[in-house]
Amino acid sequence: MRGAFVRGVCRCLLCAAALLFTVAGGAAGAAPAAEVPASAWSSFTLQASRFGSTATAVVERQMLPTAAAIPAFIESPRGRPLEATSAELQKLSVSVTLEILGGRRVRIENHLWFDPYANTPLYLLRTRFGLDDYHQQFRFTREGVFRYQREPATAGETAKPPDAWTRIKQHFYPYPLGPSGCPPILETSQMIPLAEVILTDPAAAAPPLCVFHKRQVHRVSVYPQPARMVSFDYLERRADGEIQRVGTVSARGARIVSRPIESYRGDVEELFRDGSQLWFNPEGPLPLAVSGELPVIGRVEMRLKEIRLKTSKE
Repeated sequence: MRGAFVRGVCRCLLCAAALLFTVAGGAAGAAPAAEVPASAWSSFTLQASRFGSTATAVVERQMLPTAAAIPAFIESPRGRPLEATSAELQKLSVSVTLEILGGRRVRIENHLWFDPYANTPLYLLRTRFGLDDYHQQFRFTREGVFRYQREPATAGETAKPPDAWTRIKQHFYPYPLGPSGCPPILETSQMIPLAEVILTDPAAAAPPLCVFHKRQVHRVSVYPQPARMVSFDYLERRADGEIQRVGTVSARGARIVSRPIESYRGDVEELFRDGSQLWFNPEGPLPLAVSGELPVIGRVEMRLKEIRLKTSKE
């Protein structure tokens, strides 16, 4: 049950992170906000609570020189590695800390490097501490995704850094064959590249996206939802000061649904169970709430708690 809560909350938080990364940034509330350039954020925090457990995600992004980042990527024994087309890569990081009722603490880190101009995923690093610990490295190729995984082989190794873990697993996950109708495949953190279209034209539904998650590809669709009243209470930080945004707004909604393409050895892991919903401030658009159905636990709603915005002077 705890593992399902951890995995489900992380999927929803990654979805929200990707959404805020791809759509225009902004803020509105009880205090008026100055004009903010599109996607002008450097970090933000989301939080969810359920049955006494709390998940907090800190999302950060930065631009890095391609020449400095590429040498750290692992090689794939199969496939032709996807290549960068620009001098800079985008690094999107999501760190999730889960405080479980009873005192247990789980931390999950997700770092994706991708070409922001071609929207091409190149390398993914995932680490989990406190529950079924692992350290995963993913290399994206034209034919599939290679994963190199380390786990602690003994209880004694658990206290050591991932480089000291000795249980090694390697696998190559080929992309679906045949007429799958997939556009270029994305990684979970890149989802919703068409969210801005839906926000400006609620009658339009984004075409299906093909998203690689953990070990297989899913077809993901986004649909507009009727507006609902959403309250918000978050801290906005800027270089020239900070302000608490508090209020209620008629928020636009979008629903995300997914279905797997083929299966992995006959097994399927759902990406979005019974759909997830996102609610935006129509003046931003800024995601104010994200909800998703989790196995056993039920529906969890995450709220924006803090965001750091850049200004034209930075």
